[in-house]
Amino acid sequence: MALTIVGVLAVLTVPILINNFQNRLFATQIKNFSAEIEQFAQDQLITHKTRDLFDTDFGEPSKLLTDGHFSIVKICTAENSLKDCWKTEAEGKDKVKYKYLYNRGVGVASGLTVILKNGLMFRYGIKTIDGKKYARILVDVNGNDKPNIAGRDLFAFKVNSKGHVRYYSPNSTHSNKVKNCKSLRNAPLHCYDALVDNNWKMDY
Repeated sequence: MALTIVGVLAVLTVPILINNFQNRLFATQIKNFSAEIEQFAQDQLITHKTRDLFDTDFGEPSKLLTDGHFSIVKICTAENSLKDCWKTEAEGKDKVKYKYLYNRGVGVASGLTVILKNGLMFRYGIKTIDGKKYARILVDVNGNDKPNIAGRDLFAFKVNSKGHVRYYSPNSTHSNKVKNCKSLRNAPLHCYDALVDNNWKMDY
């Protein structure tokens, strides 16, 4: 009887422990990667002797995403990124589906994408809102491997013209960031915000 109880407890507990460990690993990976991008951005400002990040290689994705800057194993153009890198438009067993935390499907936009030697995959693009430019980086910290869920292994963050990683919604409350992480189209950005808010611990 005692062995049966222990066995049941193990069956219930082990998956939870594995999931918690995985979430901590994902959080650490996105934390480290965003810090590396910010440091790289600051180095670019110094190298190019400018105060505007977009006067550096960050201003042209094709210049930024090269072997000279990253340890790249694969590059996908904007035209083939969804099929060959993100694989949301691949066929058969190769097809990858991305989801929100509550299982509804979430789309991944196309864009110049690279896969690094450590397995991390990211898309780089430049956005202009209200006349201000910023870089937007979408990251899957373990590439095409599961879970492929926004807020778990899929995140996004922005980098401003001064080379700093910044909140997507700086004036939003933490509870709203968590809510948006679970539901909105830009969930990967809101999930990143929520993660930073909570000292890199997933409380959602």
